[in-house]
Amino acid sequence: MAEFIKEDFLNLEKLLVYRGILQDSLFEELRDLIIKQYNNSESERVYYQICHRFIKLAEEEGYNGDLWQNYLSKLIVLDKNPFSLQAELAGQVGNSLYKAVQHDIELIKGLYRYTIFDIGAVSGIGETDFMNNYLSSTIENKAVIDLTKVEKLRDIFIKESSQQIIVRLIDYYFSTGTGELGFYKAFRWDESRETLAGILTPDSIKFDELVGYERQKKRLIKNTEAFLNGRKANNVLLFGDSGTGKSSSIKALLNEYAYRGLRLIEITREQGKYLPQILELLKNRGLYFIIFMDDLSFEDFETDYKYLKAVMEGGIEVKPANVLFYATSNRRHIVKEKWADRQEDGEIHISDAVQEKLSLAERFGMTISYQAPDKKQFLDIVKNLAVKQNISMEDDEMKEKALQWEKRYNGFSGRTAQQFINYLDSIN
Repeated sequence: MAEFIKEDFLNLEKLLVYRGILQDSLFEELRDLIIKQYNNSESERVYYQICHRFIKLAEEEGYNGDLWQNYLSKLIVLDKNPFSLQAELAGQVGNSLYKAVQHDIELIKGLYRYTIFDIGAVSGIGETDFMNNYLSSTIENKAVIDLTKVEKLRDIFIKESSQQIIVRLIDYYFSTGTGELGFYKAFRWDESRETLAGILTPDSIKFDELVGYERQKKRLIKNTEAFLNGRKANNVLLFGDSGTGKSSSIKALLNEYAYRGLRLIEITREQGKYLPQILELLKNRGLYFIIFMDDLSFEDFETDYKYLKAVMEGGIEVKPANVLFYATSNRRHIVKEKWADRQEDGEIHISDAVQEKLSLAERFGMTISYQAPDKKQFLDIVKNLAVKQNISMEDDEMKEKALQWEKRYNGFSGRTAQQFINYLDSIN
């Protein structure tokens, strides 16, 4: 078996399209273990180090089954190459590219003949057979797209022909995407590396957990569905009081529609200057991106909003059709106005300063108001949340305690209601 494994790994130098997997550090370490002639102690050290990294990844990401085969499947999913990008964008590829990929698939299929135990055995180590059917302690990894799809790729490579595998890969890339943008659901901008970084613990909030504001949520969902269906959709500004569910509504969109190719990219207001770089990464991709700016507001002396305005209004280069901007703010017009801006100056009745500060808000084609609930609405929210969290208490007593909580803490809001229910849950 040792010679067969070595030959299969040596043949990877013939890869045409999937050469990116050769650059992965863990894959390279395993390949060196097989190809290079280490002495026994060095082989043992390297092998157990590789197993440690596989276990660490399995526990972080939630993989089950043979850890080596699952990792190889992940590399195939993440490899951003001409085939995976074209499949993501169009759901089909040209004949020449198809033949190049078929060549690679025949080489890669050979690697699935071996388990992590087999690799250890040819290195003189035979104590890791439990890693052939590893069961992760992680119940569900909410950071990534459905891992069962990745695990199914392993079975497809083992059981199906190269032609069938290519069809499956095209379907996968078209529905889910490739690279990190196809693997993670939510991202932030990493300024140090000037690239997008997957968020490992995104908020798992869902719409059925958000009580109230049904009209607002309906408008937001309708606009987002139009976007995902390839129709015209608007940038959206959610404005209003704090604690009313503005940010949670946007995050719930991701958990509702990630399976349809929706991705959320959160940036701070100071990162507006990086938007041209971000859009460059997103254009020509087959996924849909919402650039999310939470609590967006600027003081009257700040000018960073001009970066955002310039990108949203479009310059020589048009904003990609697969990108929308969603923002939350406690200000309807985002940029703080001064009374001095509204003073008349000769024949000018509304100053240029006012127009300039209103111009950013005008780039959002849809504005949705989230105002603080009144007393009745607040108590309705409390009652609904109590039912959802199985809190049992007489109505009159709950109302009295909820109103006491509201006075003591943050006033009428959905957040205050949730905090009150959490308190009741903690003392039951």
